[in-house]
Formats: sequence, structure tokens, C-alpha cells
Amino acid sequence: MAEASPPTRARYVHDPAVIRGIYDALRAADITFVTYLPDTYNYPLVHLLEEDPAVTCVACSREDEGVAMAMGAFLGGRWPAIMMEGSGLGLSSLILARGMVQRTPLLILASHNSALGEQHDYHAATRRVTEPTLQALQIPYVVVMDGHDAPRLIREAQLTVRGQRTPVALLFPRHSMAAEEGA
Repeated sequence: MAEASPPTRARYVHDPAVIRGIYDALRAADITFVTYLPDTYNYPLVHLLEEDPAVTCVACSREDEGVAMAMGAFLGGRWPAIMMEGSGLGLSSLILARGMVQRTPLLILASHNSALGEQHDYHAATRRVTEPTLQALQIPYVVVMDGHDAPRLIREAQLTVRGQRTPVALLFPRHSMAAEEGA
């Protein structure tokens, strides 16, 4: 069994099997372009993707900028994904709406907390707007409650992204990528 990653400054420990499963699923889905904002929850996945010579990874400073770059990568012949915090969906709503109108596909992986385990009061606004933003934009989404389900959900989401030429979001609550306590 692989060892859990060392804790971050936020004392969060990732489950390496979940991270590897997500990475493998993204590669199996032919994701070759990824934009991201650095985040406690996505950093080990970003590390794996950046080490892969077949994947172009671009860090960005704003979520809407990342969405625009990823959608542009599709127009250039790549299958893109973006990784961000759930709060970034609200900040990206205008460019996501444009992507919906233009039928520009994009796989969205966002950290998200709909209720439990949130330690910081300043995340309350994110919790309140992430899912309603996706609903308002009519972007299909799934909350990934168990990270071990992520590979199947990524495969199915990418089928929708490709088949319907639409953004699709997978939302990852804090616990979904965490190593089991005491493991």
C-alpha cells in the first residue's frame, strides 16, 4: 500500500491511491491540457500531471483566465481540464456561459464543500454559490463523495464533455481525496 502524502500547512493528508486514480483517469480520457490554480487539495495531482510530458499544465492567477485558456486549447485541438476551488466557478461564470453558448467542451475538477467538514467561515460564500452557479449555467455536475469513485465519474463526465460539447464539473469535497485517519 502506498504511503499517504505528507500533511500540508492545512494538515490535510491526501490518499495517494485516490490521486493516482484521478491522474490515470484523466490520462485515459485523453486530457492533454490542464489549467489550474494552486490549491491545497489539487497540488499532488498537479505534480503528477506536470511530470507527464504528454500533458501541458498551465498555472493561472484567476479562474476565468484558466477557463479561457482551457477552452482555447480545445479550439487548438486538445482535450482540456481545469482544476480550481469551488469559489472559482462563481468568478468564472461569464466565460463559462460563453463556453456553453459556443458549445466548447471542458472538464472541470473543483474542490467543494456543500456542508460538512468546513473549518473556515470565509468559505461560507463558496458553499452557498458553487452548485447554484452550475445549475444556473445548466452545467452538468456531480459531487464526488468518495474519491475512489472518481475514475469512473471522470470517464463518464468526459463522455458527456465529448458527446455533448459542453462543460461538465466534478466537485470534490474535502474528505473525498483524504487519507483515512489512522491508516
